[in-house]
Amino acid sequence: MLIARGLAGYRLFLKVRPTALLTWPVRRPAHFPFLLALGAIAAALAVINSTMNRPFHHVYSQGVMAVYFTVMVPLSARIQLGLYRDGVWADAGFLPYEKIARMAFREVPEIVLIMVPRGRSGAFRLPVPSSEYGAVRKILEDKIRARVVNPEKAILGL
Repeated sequence: MLIARGLAGYRLFLKVRPTALLTWPVRRPAHFPFLLALGAIAAALAVINSTMNRPFHHVYSQGVMAVYFTVMVPLSARIQLGLYRDGVWADAGFLPYEKIARMAFREVPEIVLIMVPRGRSGAFRLPVPSSEYGAVRKILEDKIRARVVNPEKAILGL
């Protein structure tokens, strides 16, 4: 299921990539090579399990882990975070502008745009490089002025 969701997310990224307004590459985690090695080990174990006539679920589980770590992890690292014509690509995926209920910048220790979607729990976090901070604020202000983004008013107008 996780692989199908990841492939669907990457397909959506390929669809919205031409509409990029302002994007930046994702920082690869320090343990990225370890994740790829984990995928290679899982693939080797799947092959070993299949040659040893182990039960199908042993082979399948190792094979799925191998696909996840060798295919999905590198694909997800290729998705560029940022602002697109129809929405924002953040850590939890793509959030269309019309579904943003609230948003705020947290500026310490690093700049992060936090967005709360309408009708869902959980927040979308978009780490913003300090060099792009002004441009991100300007694009969002333009989207709010054009009524593309309609954030809800804070409680008591605060």
